[in-house]
Amino acid sequence: MKNGMKKGLIILLILVCLLAGCAQKSPQKSPQNLSTVNQSVNRANRVNLSANSTVADLLPDNMMGMHKFVALKGKPALEFVKRSHRGPIKYVKDIALVHYLGNDSMMLVWITEYPSAKIAENQTLLMVKGMKKFGSVWESVNETSFGNLKVYYVPGKDQYFFCKGKYMIYLIPVNMNRSAVEKFALKVYSVLP
Repeated sequence: MKNGMKKGLIILLILVCLLAGCAQKSPQKSPQNLSTVNQSVNRANRVNLSANSTVADLLPDNMMGMHKFVALKGKPALEFVKRSHRGPIKYVKDIALVHYLGNDSMMLVWITEYPSAKIAENQTLLMVKGMKKFGSVWESVNETSFGNLKVYYVPGKDQYFFCKGKYMIYLIPVNMNRSAVEKFALKVYSVLP
């Protein structure tokens, strides 16, 4: 097995373990209490998740020789994303964390559906503003392009994000060069409605 593939598999295993632990419910809360807590949190953050998460279905099963694995979707995905952000996450209609693995590479894809294209665009711009305000490596976020696609890029993290219609896509490549990331981003963009 090549070193790059070993590294990718190790990273994938770590992420799966982390995600599995993050998706578990707290044992001290009853299902009724947890439901009440989730409803009040969602109302406060204006999040209205659909009961059946389907946003991951928009992405193809295979891209660039890599196979799709849906790590988290719906409420567990939203809770995971909330833990990795400082600011509020608002207006989310559906969300999924998807991994593509193959060719000694991996791409982590966060796909978020908002109620409208305007909200998706506003939330994307708020994320840029929040990153700049937070500082550290995040303040270097800048606008770049992949062909005609406007993309935001965080150089210190090698992460990319963009929106199309009512969807925002966040890409975290592992062992992929910029031209492969560009090809991947353009393919994702082309399959979104």
